[in-house]
Amino acid sequence: MSWRVAACTVASFLVITLPALAQPSTTPSTRPPPDPSTTDFRRSVAEQELIRKLEKAGYTQVRDVKSTAEGIAAKAMKDGKEESLVVDSSGQFRER
Repeated sequence: MSWRVAACTVASFLVITLPALAQPSTTPSTRPPPDPSTTDFRRSVAEQELIRKLEKAGYTQVRDVKSTAEGIAAKAMKDGKEESLVVDSSGQFRER
């Protein structure tokens, strides 16, 4: 009869503790949130590099630099006319 008591004890323990183990963690994450100033800084550095590359290719007045599904989009002037550009992930750019 002692094995029945032991089996009931284990079953009772599992019934009580398993639902508690299935609950999501309530402890806060130890990872600090990203610092927006460093994210903005990285983005501005990348944006400056892109502007330099476009200026080296003969574009001026580069503006409206935005991330899109196609890549990074920008507007610039070349030979007196406004161009819309897109830069892909490999750094190649083309006029739209």
